[in-house]
Amino acid sequence: MAYQRQDYKEYRVRTPIKSFRDLEVYRQTTLLSSEVFQFVPEIKKNKKEKRLLEEFAILYSQSKIVPKLIAESYGDKFSDKDMALAKLEHTMRVISNIVAKIDFIVAVLKDQEFKKSLNNLLARYQTQRVKINNLRRAWLKVYGDKRQ
Repeated sequence: MAYQRQDYKEYRVRTPIKSFRDLEVYRQTTLLSSEVFQFVPEIKKNKKEKRLLEEFAILYSQSKIVPKLIAESYGDKFSDKDMALAKLEHTMRVISNIVAKIDFIVAVLKDQEFKKSLNNLLARYQTQRVKINNLRRAWLKVYGDKRQ
């Protein structure tokens, strides 16, 4: 899957940001986490193997971390900018782990429709990872830090 280049220099604030809930990446990653959660009953219903259910439990626990880190990062940017940026970088690493976990699950599955759903989820996580990096770069630009 190819990444589409989203240049952070074209970044603009769409609406006033009053809290972390106003960040699009927070809302989207929360939605993605809820979609991962919705796969679990489907696996149980279809009586898939127990190990696959355990892998989805790991995936779900990782997916819940992403919006939490974004919220923490937003709060930290007012007191410790370096910590806020480090949390965004950690968020991107967690998403990379989620993508790797989804790739593993897709390789194990035989159900083509389920694979298609997971690949769709994977692509949306990759998009959010790019957007989080763009957010990190925008914060760097706003705060005048030369690291990029």
